[in-house]
Parts: sequence; C-alpha cells; structure tokens
Amino acid sequence: MTMTDAANPATKDDDLDGLLRRAATGDCDAFVAFYDVTAPRVYAVLLSLTGMASRAEALLEGIYVEAWERMRGRTAPPCPGMEWVSAIAHRHAARGV
Repeated sequence: MTMTDAANPATKDDDLDGLLRRAATGDCDAFVAFYDVTAPRVYAVLLSLTGMASRAEALLEGIYVEAWERMRGRTAPPCPGMEWVSAIAHRHAARGV
C-alpha cells in the first residue's frame, strides 16, 4: 500500500463496488471517482501487456467507455470492480481494440 492508497478512501474493493453501484444509477461523479482510483492501475496493466505507452493510453479510454456503458442499469458489477475493469482491459489489449 502506498501513501496515495492510504489517503484515498475509495481504494478498497467494497468502496469501488459502491462507486460502480452509484454509477449504474447514472451518477457521473461516482464513475469519475472510480476512474480516478482505478485508471493508474489499469494503465499499468495495459503498459505491461502492450509494451507501448501510446498504445496503453489509446486503449484506456475505450475500456472506461465500455465499463460505463456496461454498468448502466446494473445493480452491481459482475465481480469486484477492480477485477472487472482489469478483465475488460485484458480483453481490449488482446484484441488490440
């Protein structure tokens, strides 16, 4: 755990899932908070998978657009929030989308 993780109250899986539940009701601020917490880790995964910063950056936006679209109307993510968005990231990186 880093100092940043300790300072951010939304780093636990339960907190991330709560943000996603709120996002599913159309709460944009909750989704932005989810993005702010998870995007650095998702970017690191993408960078390790693609080996190119420009490719990782290009994929990142599409991953969160898909996540936003898939959360609308749900009551909860299909699995813990970080695991779920990481699975989307792996799929995008594998497909090169």
